[in-house]
Amino acid sequence: MSRTKKKSRNARTLKSKGEATRSALLDAAHGVFKDTGYYGSSISEISRRCGVSMGTFYHYFKNKEQVFLELSDEIIARFKKRAEASPPSHHEFRERLKSVIGLLLDHTRDNFAFHRILGESELIDRVTIAFYDAITQYYRDFFNRELQAGNIRSLDIDVVAYGLIGICYFNTLDWGIPHETFTRNHMLDLITDLVLTGISGLAPWQRPSDRDFFLLPDAAPLHPENKDPLTKGEKTREALLEAAGKVIGRHGINRASISEITRYAGVAQGTFYVHFKSKSDLVIGFVQYINRELRKAIQRVASLTKDRRDIERVGMLTFFRFIRQHREIYRVVPECEMISREVAMWYYHKLAEGYVQGLESGMARDEIRRSPPTFVAWSLMGLVHFIGLKQIVWNPDHAVENNDLFYKDMIEFALFGLQPN
Repeated sequence: MSRTKKKSRNARTLKSKGEATRSALLDAAHGVFKDTGYYGSSISEISRRCGVSMGTFYHYFKNKEQVFLELSDEIIARFKKRAEASPPSHHEFRERLKSVIGLLLDHTRDNFAFHRILGESELIDRVTIAFYDAITQYYRDFFNRELQAGNIRSLDIDVVAYGLIGICYFNTLDWGIPHETFTRNHMLDLITDLVLTGISGLAPWQRPSDRDFFLLPDAAPLHPENKDPLTKGEKTREALLEAAGKVIGRHGINRASISEITRYAGVAQGTFYVHFKSKSDLVIGFVQYINRELRKAIQRVASLTKDRRDIERVGMLTFFRFIRQHREIYRVVPECEMISREVAMWYYHKLAEGYVQGLESGMARDEIRRSPPTFVAWSLMGLVHFIGLKQIVWNPDHAVENNDLFYKDMIEFALFGLQPN
């Protein structure tokens, strides 16, 4: 064998070995990010799990950020490759829609750990926006084609695309309710029907006029008249919780300091330990507190509304009003999973609990189309969650937050789906 051929084979072997090491490091990083979050992870732990030295890590990657960016690019590339391999070509619109929903549902399930990591802050906010924008571009193109063909009614395409991502994401969460799990095909049929027809039932509904669409009823009293006012200690605890939300929302759990939280709350640092054992205890307390405040805000307007479709309308509008004032929810709750997944899931369970009961009542009155109530609750929660991310948390142009048409389209999509009138 000639020296040239031997040299060529050795070069291929070295290249193959290097690619395998690089791929193994990406896999190890994915596992570390999943377990500890982006900011809680370290290059030393990634190297240890991969069974290589830190020097080997730096031979392939400049830093942790590069690994995360390449993971994101790799997952997007896999999605695009799968989409190109199976274009929606069926002659029936429902089957084409079902095909693209199946693509998204499978993608979400296959990459759920990565979806959970997204959104911690700064770098990840940028990566998250780019990641979901790349995915939704495929759905923007699909729905625009169907709109031009007259198969769907005119709605803001971002509402539909991000709403669909949220529906698939929240129905992929492990809710820990075995009797409420669905097979892949059953879930696909449920989502397709929901996207096509919405949740509105057959009972007559006096739809509000365009002028009154955003009108909210006067909220019910915040506290019963006979309830005692907060004590000084309760007010201090509440101030610490509110301060925690703002500071952690800005810096993340790992980089938020107790000293800055107490300074923001206007209390001495020693006072912190009267109310909380640690920063982790404070984070858990904040998640529970903000959950109660959100449910309270929605209940105060929903309790004065009769038809379930009106309750959905005012509930969604109240949710977005609340989120504008408490954007930190979108950061603190996901990061709380790294401290206590039970508490993070409690946050969603508690929101879904009352939601399911209200939907069941609406179904009994034919105000809501009959479908598994837990599925409907999770789907609507996912829809408003991701539209809140898109329209409020990621949107640097605050003026768009008041875009009434966008929110009207979102509510119309939830209630009536995509089918033309």
